Amino acid sequence: MSYANAYRVLSPVIYARVKEIIQQIISSGLIYLNSHVSDFRNPEIRAILDKYLRGSAGQDAVERVKIMKLLWDSIGTEFGGRHELYERNYAGNYEHIRAEALMVAAADGTADALMKFPESCMNDYDLDGWRTDDLIDAADIRFVKQ
Repeated sequence: MSYANAYRVLSPVIYARVKEIIQQIISSGLIYLNSHVSDFRNPEIRAILDKYLRGSAGQDAVERVKIMKLLWDSIGTEFGGRHELYERNYAGNYEHIRAEALMVAAADGTADALMKFPESCMNDYDLDGWRTDDLIDAADIRFVKQ
């Protein structure tokens, strides 16, 4: 149930973040495309497309354009916009899904365990360094000037 609630809380955020990453990384590549498939059938235009629209690692223009058009359809079209709204709202009301996840965590003890986690981290070290055997005390590391 904890995993399902985590997914339910994060899924509305994940799609928007993926969309943002695609827009940042691909940027103008989503716009810099030929207007129609008939351009690939015209030998004169095809030579230009093959030269300027090729992808990296030996990917030809057709494969690159297919990927860019798929990405555009998924984030830039009317369908993409509706899908983002769907992802934001499918799991339920933004506040309610978080409150419900908190209630489940409180009921199964996860909330208490998470509240104690910072204290357990703080107990692993003090002013003299790490107090547990499985962590490194860096006092014995010497730095050599190069």
